[in-house]
Order: sequence, then structure tokens, then C-alpha cells
Amino acid sequence: MGVLAVSVTGCSLFNKPKSVQTAPEYSSDTLPPVLAVGPTAVEAGKRKLCSEAELTRLFATVDPKLADLLRSRTYFFATDASELAPSAVASLDAHATLLGKSSAYRVQLSGHTDERGTHDYNLALGERRANAVARYLVSHGVASEQLAVVSYGKEKPVAQGHDESAWSKNRRVEVEYVDCKPAK
Repeated sequence: MGVLAVSVTGCSLFNKPKSVQTAPEYSSDTLPPVLAVGPTAVEAGKRKLCSEAELTRLFATVDPKLADLLRSRTYFFATDASELAPSAVASLDAHATLLGKSSAYRVQLSGHTDERGTHDYNLALGERRANAVARYLVSHGVASEQLAVVSYGKEKPVAQGHDESAWSKNRRVEVEYVDCKPAK
């Protein structure tokens, strides 16, 4: 009986998840929850994403320093994680500032994963990542009605390959402006 207890204990040592070093102040666990974030994935898929020309016109309406930060619209994540990197903060703050200028501005937060993991797991992970960005924006004054969270899981990779170089480019959330309209 003592041997059985040792083997069970031994197995539990190998199944512990690896912890990822993150900045606690940006952890998805410490940000407030987002309630009723925008449309469903089906509705979000029907929305017209802004073209680069429309974004250039939109970003030209703000201070040039803010416009430079707004050009960063892709945020990368560690393996199997949904915590925001500290390097994302400045540009996410810029997006929060722009979105705060007009409730007419809307964004779709598209979560993505690398190819590893099951379809369902990756859809859930992509959603957690997109929700981490949504919670950050809401905690900085953006109305949840301006946000739509969508997860594509591993279905839309930007990099092909089966190595860390490709995987790291695919673990991301993209901030995509939709239905570009001038501020009122």
C-alpha cells in the first residue's frame, strides 16, 4: 500500500503545470471581467474591417505620437498563456484613448493560437487571450459595447511552420477596427 501511495504522489509531481513568469499587474486574473462584450463571433464576422487607408485617415486625426502607438495592433503571448506582456501596455493605452474619443469607434479583438493543442482547447485559449485585451481596454475606460471578442484558435496562422519561430508569431490577438466612421 505504501508503494501505491508513492507512485500516485510521484505521478502528481510530473503533471503540475509549468508556471509562466508574468507581470502580475497585467495578468488577466487581476483585470476586471468584461460583461456583455459586443456581438457574437457570427455577428462579428459580418462586420466590415477597416482598410489600411481608412485607418491611416482615422489615425491622422490624433496626435502623431498617439498615431505611432496605434499602428501596433498585434499583441503576442507566451505558450499556453493569456497574460498581456508589459510591452503591450503603451499601445493598448493609445487604443483606449482613441476608443474613448467616440463611442462610434469599434474594434474586433481576434484571438489566435499556434497549431499545438486540440481544436476546442485552442478556441478557448484564443478567446481567453482576446478577453485579456478586452478586460485591459475596459479597465482603461473603453465601453464594452465597443468591443467584439472572436477566437479563431489555430485556424488563421500568419506563419507556416512547425517550430517555435512560427508558433510565436501565431500566438496573438489582433485589434481590428470595424465600420470606420468619423468621430461625432
